[in-house]
Amino acid sequence: SKPKAASVYLDGSLITATDDTINLSPGKYLLKIVKDGFLPWQKNIQLKKEIVYQSDAQLFRSSPDLRPITLAGAINPIISQDFSKIIFSVASASAVSDNGLYIIELTSSPISLNKNTPRQIATNFPGVDWSKATFVFSPDSQQIMATFKNLNQSFLLSLGSNITQRSLVDVTAQLSIIKTEWLNQDKELLQTKIDRLPKEIQPLVSTNSSQSISYSTAEDKVLYLAAADGQIPINIISPPPAQSTQPQIRKVLKNNYYIYDFKDDTNYLLGSFEAVKHPFWLPNSTNIVYTDDNHTIVAADYDTTNKVTLFAGNFNPEIVYPSAEGDKIVTLTSAYSGAPENLYAITIR
Repeated sequence: SKPKAASVYLDGSLITATDDTINLSPGKYLLKIVKDGFLPWQKNIQLKKEIVYQSDAQLFRSSPDLRPITLAGAINPIISQDFSKIIFSVASASAVSDNGLYIIELTSSPISLNKNTPRQIATNFPGVDWSKATFVFSPDSQQIMATFKNLNQSFLLSLGSNITQRSLVDVTAQLSIIKTEWLNQDKELLQTKIDRLPKEIQPLVSTNSSQSISYSTAEDKVLYLAAADGQIPINIISPPPAQSTQPQIRKVLKNNYYIYDFKDDTNYLLGSFEAVKHPFWLPNSTNIVYTDDNHTIVAADYDTTNKVTLFAGNFNPEIVYPSAEGDKIVTLTSAYSGAPENLYAITIR
């Protein structure tokens, strides 16, 4: 008999479904979506009688578009825990007054005048060169700690007011107290996240940092790092009739990243802590983005299928951030060897 097949066009994309009797069992289809200029999307699906299969397919550009966000370099950039702000310093601007401390507020608001545009929040002061500092955001993203190892000084800076030389107060003596307060705040954020999980999963989640667990934009899926081995029971909730038929992993192993779907009661293995670096949800999507051990930026569906390379080349793997809209990735790279490193936006969809 001939393999089952179907084709349909949707918004200019050709969607084909074929039941290849060579490598697919009866009832299973290979669903593939292809569009010029984009990487193909495909998935094996199991069709059931009277059950509608719904897909949240995301197509990514096959040729990402790189555009600079900064032009005079970006030194020691760091992003807030909520991915809303990037802090960095500039030391090579043509005008000395343009050197100093900068902020980028990542916002999806169409009326924001400062949308994704670097804004200077402090110039260099006598004895204070911001390019010599390292930065740490507070858990609530409203403050930063700027530490100057060459001066043995630390300044606690509020991002809600202007930073002037008079507002610089050395808090080195109170550093241990501030770090303890921030650690407690981070633990509270982490516990709030863990409390939302099914009680069967809570003991398995890492408590090292609130960054060990993150929810999708719709908050119906969660990415977590396992801190212990364990077994997730079947049917924590009554699964819906259209539950995903993608292979899942209920046996959890320590130091692996997993994705749990609250609606479907399914659990998927993303990869080990060594192979998956700094994973995050792509805003307004069901995709995870991370840097792998091959020094490439990778995207995958929440069920860990459709792993595709978004970008490979010269970039800082420690600095890969999402834009608020989810259509771009921000990273630190240089246009050519020897050029200053700048923040670039990579359009991926």
